[in-house]
Formats: sequence, C-alpha cells, structure tokens
Amino acid sequence: MQFRPTFHGAIIALSTGLLLTACASDTATSRAHLLKSESAPLSVVYQTKELQDAADKAKSLDKDSTLVVFDIDDTLLTATEFFGSDKWYDWQRGRALNQAGDLVNIATSDKVNCLFDVLGMVFEIAVNRPTQPNMADIVAGVNNDVVILTARSGAYRAATMRELARNQLNFADNSLAPTDMGYHYDYTLGGRTAQVSYVNGVFMVQGLNKGVLLLDLLKRSGKQYKSVVFVDDKKHNIDNMANALKSANINYYGFHYTRISKAVSEHEVAQAKAANIGLNALLDAHFVDRSTHLSQRQCDY
Repeated sequence: MQFRPTFHGAIIALSTGLLLTACASDTATSRAHLLKSESAPLSVVYQTKELQDAADKAKSLDKDSTLVVFDIDDTLLTATEFFGSDKWYDWQRGRALNQAGDLVNIATSDKVNCLFDVLGMVFEIAVNRPTQPNMADIVAGVNNDVVILTARSGAYRAATMRELARNQLNFADNSLAPTDMGYHYDYTLGGRTAQVSYVNGVFMVQGLNKGVLLLDLLKRSGKQYKSVVFVDDKKHNIDNMANALKSANINYYGFHYTRISKAVSEHEVAQAKAANIGLNALLDAHFVDRSTHLSQRQCDY
C-alpha cells in the first residue's frame, strides 16, 4: 500500500536545533522520528483503504506506550442501507456530495423531524456490516490498549454494543476502566454541553471534538502514552486529533480511512424518501403518541 503522508508539525533535531522539512515518504518519516525532540512530537497522517496499515503501524511502535483508537461508522462498521447511514446523516445536515463532488441539495420536505430520534430508531432496527471482510481479525490482532471513539450519542449505546458484538468486536478486555464500569459525565466545549460516556472500551462523545475528548479520557483514567494511532473516516476528526495530541506532546499517526464511499446517489435519495414514508406510516398506525410527538417536533434526543 502506498501511503500519502502529510506532516502537521516540524521535527527539531536534538543536537543542532535545525528545523527540518519532512519529505512525503516512509523513509523520511522514520528519519524524522529518530530526530524528534520532546518539545516537537511527531504528527503524520496517511490516507488508506486498509485497516491493516494502521495495525501494522501500531505493531512497529512500542506496545505499552502506544494507544490505538478506532472510529466506528464507516471505519469498522458501515450501514447496510442508506437510510440512517453516516452519509444519510450528512445528507440530512445538507453537507453530502455526489460522485462528481457537488453538493447534494436536500428539500425541506425531505428533512426528518427530530433527526436524532429517527437515528436512534434506525440504530435499533438496522444492522451493520464490516467495512472490509477481515476487519474483525485485524482488530483482534492489535495487542495495544484500544479505545473505540465514536461521535454517536450514549443514548445509542445498547444498539451500538449489539452491532459491535454481532460483528465479533468486544473491547471490554482492552478497556481503560474496569469491566462494566466507566465514566458518564457532561462535557462543555465551544458553548455546547453534551453527555458523554466511556464503558467497556467504547467512548461515545455525541459529536464533540474527538481529540479534546480523548485527552480528557486519558486524564480521567490516569493513562499516559507516547504515541497514538487513530483511524477515522472523517478528515476533520483526523485533524482535530492531530491538534489535540500536538498540544499534549504525544506522537500522532493518523489514518484517514476512505474505503467507504461518501458519495450520495439519486437512487439512495429516493430510497431514503421511501424509507421515511414507511417509518412514518408504521408510527401513525401503531405508535400514535410517538408519531404525534415527532410531527410536533417534540424531540427526546
């Protein structure tokens, strides 16, 4: 696999203090790693379609001082249907792109009421599949401490843990806290307060900055690492993690995972419209009170 690294910070030579410009090659990365000082942690990002690349990087580093962090949606698992998927969420928020890279407009009438309530229903109903056939084997082969770091809300924990287990993923033994124990707390960032939770290795941060929240988790758990390997399908998460770890003087190896297409097609939009009509019909016929709440935008999530 040919990587395409980009550096977020400079590497300072211990002996001369000379500022080095890093080359976009694994050879240059290795040389820079040897020359880095405590005041300038290594920060490099790769784009990849193979989870094994991140696992191999972790294997090349010291096991006890390296933390491996995986996202869930479109990184370890992906939806089997467009409705309720990660890119459906982007479409609902008006930021989805088509195959040509153009913005896919969404009509007001196509936006669901109480987006996060609907998303919760879909998580309960739907199943996920691995992003690649050997996903579970690759993850099981990682011997480092592991954190699963997802933007999902803790309100979706039961459905999330069900699908992780169904896809042969269990992180309780790798947890930074005792099994079935963890952290549930409110965190305020950028004027927004969210309920976040960390239990059995899965950290659910409700859309907050993943880099900032990972550092908070490490502080709460009393864990310290020299390096972090992070895999995520969203570039802004990769960048946020880079900025946070740089401030904490932690070496960073980010893997922007692009195996799952983010392009939204007209067929998928049509499928989502039909699915929403079907869901509303079900609620209208059998769950009248909840249907009324949603139609009146009385959101519970």
